[in-house]
Amino acid sequence: MENKLKKILIVGAGPSGIGQECELDSAAFQALHVWKRLGIETFLLDNNPYSVILQEMNADHVYIKPVNTDNAKHVIESEHVDAITSVFGGVNALKVIQRLNKNGILEENNVDIIGLNKDNIDLFNNENRLNQRLKEYGIPTPDYYIVSNFDELRNVIDKISFPISVRPLDPKTRQQRSIFQNMEQVTNEADNIFDESKSGKCLIEREIVGYKEIGTVSLRDTMGTKMMISSLEDMNPVGVNSNDSVVFTPSQTLSDTQIQMIRSISFEIMDVLGIKGVCHVQFALNAETDDCFVLKVNPSFNMSTTLAARSTGYPVALVTSQLLLNYPIMKVKLPERFHKFTSILQPISDHITVKIPIWPFEQLPEADARLGTKTKSIGSVIGVGRSCEAALLKGIRSSQSSPKDVLPSYSELSEDELISQLIHPTDIQLPILFEALSRHYTVEDLHELTKIDRFFFIVMASIDQSRSYILQHQNDPKAFRLAHEMGFGDGMLSSIWHINIDKLRRKDSYKTYKMIEPTAGEFPEQINSFYASYEIDNESNQIGNKTALVIGKGRNKIGPNVASDFYTSELLIQLKKIGFNTVILNNNPNSASLAPMMSDKQYIEPIQLGEILDVIQTEKPKYVFLPGNRHFLIRELSKYAEINLVILPPNQKNAVWYGSHVDFAFDLLVTDDQIIPISTVGFKSEDGSDDINLQTDYYVPYGKDALNIDSLVQKAKVAVKNQNIHGLVQVLFYKDQDQIKITGVRPLRITETVLLNMSTGINWIGVLVRMATGHLNIEKIKKEVPKIDSSTHFTVMQASFPFKQLGVYDYKKDRSLESGAKLSIGYTINEATKKLLK
Repeated sequence: MENKLKKILIVGAGPSGIGQECELDSAAFQALHVWKRLGIETFLLDNNPYSVILQEMNADHVYIKPVNTDNAKHVIESEHVDAITSVFGGVNALKVIQRLNKNGILEENNVDIIGLNKDNIDLFNNENRLNQRLKEYGIPTPDYYIVSNFDELRNVIDKISFPISVRPLDPKTRQQRSIFQNMEQVTNEADNIFDESKSGKCLIEREIVGYKEIGTVSLRDTMGTKMMISSLEDMNPVGVNSNDSVVFTPSQTLSDTQIQMIRSISFEIMDVLGIKGVCHVQFALNAETDDCFVLKVNPSFNMSTTLAARSTGYPVALVTSQLLLNYPIMKVKLPERFHKFTSILQPISDHITVKIPIWPFEQLPEADARLGTKTKSIGSVIGVGRSCEAALLKGIRSSQSSPKDVLPSYSELSEDELISQLIHPTDIQLPILFEALSRHYTVEDLHELTKIDRFFFIVMASIDQSRSYILQHQNDPKAFRLAHEMGFGDGMLSSIWHINIDKLRRKDSYKTYKMIEPTAGEFPEQINSFYASYEIDNESNQIGNKTALVIGKGRNKIGPNVASDFYTSELLIQLKKIGFNTVILNNNPNSASLAPMMSDKQYIEPIQLGEILDVIQTEKPKYVFLPGNRHFLIRELSKYAEINLVILPPNQKNAVWYGSHVDFAFDLLVTDDQIIPISTVGFKSEDGSDDINLQTDYYVPYGKDALNIDSLVQKAKVAVKNQNIHGLVQVLFYKDQDQIKITGVRPLRITETVLLNMSTGINWIGVLVRMATGHLNIEKIKKEVPKIDSSTHFTVMQASFPFKQLGVYDYKKDRSLESGAKLSIGYTINEATKKLLK
């Protein structure tokens, strides 16, 4: 089939933050490969420095500018693109395309919107109009009212009674609803709700708290052929945002009739709205009466679509990227490792996947940790298993901050505190539920207090009973096998039984791996994504002799963690370029590093010592790449002489500090016998502070004042020689009146490595990979590095923070609390900085 589109503009999502990790970038990376194979030129508008496609695309096809209408118009007119899409850019990208369509810019330039019908595009982000359209076709949505002031709001409440749900119309930021139980709550929040709407209007509806919350992810092609990829069932009922709920996929408590009902409604929605490609629909379902309402329609990639792809093994992004080009699904072509019928068969799962949200309250304890309708999670992890118990426990283990595979205890809570936590769930909801079970709360008690389906408490009770059996039968072979089948890790057993983990592992001779693929074994496929099980057949064998294992970041939290996933992705890409088979162990479904095309093989397991050793035993890698902040794992893995451990990103504990004040720095490449200066770096904080922890803007080159480059380079080299630090090294300086003093020497941070990539045009992560594996051509690098500070432009990176989304405003902007970043380029520092504000 001939494709008529030759140039496509992807409107990006901008910086990551609450409710958004790397899932959009992951999908775009896969589409980029498909479109390149089909001869399509792809252009990108985005200013997210941690976007893998921003790094991997040709520089002249990337517009590093804020995602807004003016900049999108500029790209359209400059590059004469044929089509534009928001499918990989989320809500902000959709708003940009809506404005371009409304202003006639797309029509003037003959630009098609792919993925959405231009006549229906304005329905999205407008709850009122979307509900009206769906109701016209008999699709059930909750009854609603529109009000523009507090008196109208009060009159509506008299008609429908509490609880009520309120959403701002045409919201200024991400659209989320608020649920109110009484008039006092409404009075306290009324001004904020109306302020969130650009039009000053709000939509009110009778709340359906307590209904099951169910999601579907489906595809539709240009011929109207549709397929449901997966159902998603929230553990929490309506009232807790789906991003903040534990989610089981496929759904576990719905009848076949109910599944078919939501499937049919999802398909009808896609037909009515003319959606092509992927669509996520969220429902409220009364399981007793089968009453069902549509809560949300999302015609783009998001955390739910990525979860569906990871859990089923179905290549959602690869298929969608072709459906967007008007390919019928029957004509979609997939890589050879997939069966020829994979794209046209609805996925069947022979395993369970459980998503566990990750919240930022460890770093921001003043934020309200109570879960409600507004997203507060910063990301998620998943567990995959043959049973709900194994999948849930693996997910819980993956979600913990402890590196020792030990779960937290809340046995010190009083009965009143426990009941309060059960009624008003917070980020510690899961361990609280297990604590209640250990205190002999019945399934009925917990269902009454939480409105969570009884099935999920039966699953938790099964895990709790198994733990009791394991405690009472130390070192018993039957208990050992039961533990592993239920999802307990070797680290947990080592702690429970006080036995060395190596002794435990010698007993673990029956561990096998099962493939995550969408046909449940009906067709032969080599998708190369695996989870651990304990069965007879093993589906994973050593991939090759020249292999590198990369340990992923896993759970996201605020700080440079989205940057960490970018770093991990680049490790995989660069290792592949120098001839390694690449294997990754990760459990974050939103990671770009878990995109199927990013590596040769993926293991989705908890990032714990036992699991890492198991993968090493199977793959026998030549190198194991481990992040420098995993200190426990570094210490434990270093005990094994046969493991060739490479610490990248580097360990910041190797830094040497002489003070906390910094004005500028020199970045250098340090090998065993050479020190190569690369660039100067400037720092800036919002309040003018020179404290290194509060400086959240970085720019290359420094350029603020004239520097004696030669003299300072020599000082930097002397400082580096005195420290045992290799790779990318940063020497920091502070101006103390007329003197310039060295303030510290440290390995270059992840975020600033990304900045150095962007400012020099050299992939420094690739340089570090070559250096670690003996492939570095140092003379070639010396030729590529421009003369220090010879650049004609300034590259600025500015950290972004989640304070507003979490309702906290008293925090200083500290580097450890960033949730993402923005990038800008200009001929002066001021010009580049101003672009960040647009």
